[in-house]
Parts: sequence; C-alpha cells; structure tokens
Amino acid sequence: GHPTEKPELLMRQLIQFGAPNGGLILDPFCGSGTTLRAAKDLGRKAIGIEINSDYCAIAAERLRQEVLL
Repeated sequence: GHPTEKPELLMRQLIQFGAPNGGLILDPFCGSGTTLRAAKDLGRKAIGIEINSDYCAIAAERLRQEVLL
C-alpha cells in the first residue's frame, strides 16, 4: 500500500522496547498504518496523522482487521 512502508515486525520490536504496556504511540506521518497496527496488536494506544486520504483509508481498514496472537 505505501512506497515507504516499514516492516511490521520491526515496528513491533521498537514499540515493545520504547513504550510501556498501555502506553500511547504518536505517529505524525502514519501512511498506511503499520505503526498503528503494531501498537494495537501489542495493546498500546495510538494516534496517527496522515494528510493523504487514500492512505488513511488503508490504515483504517488495517485497524479494523483483528489478529489472533
């Protein structure tokens, strides 16, 4: 979905290392929502900001999907 999408595994590792359980993640350039998805899967709250409405739609769809861990 996005030309500079980050690997979700990497974002999960960074979130686990840098944010406490229940913590809040701010992604001011969230693109297709990789960081937001990783934060949700790890039980963190997240705020994403994106100017491109197409990428916002992709991120919203990714966040609607449930993941079984």
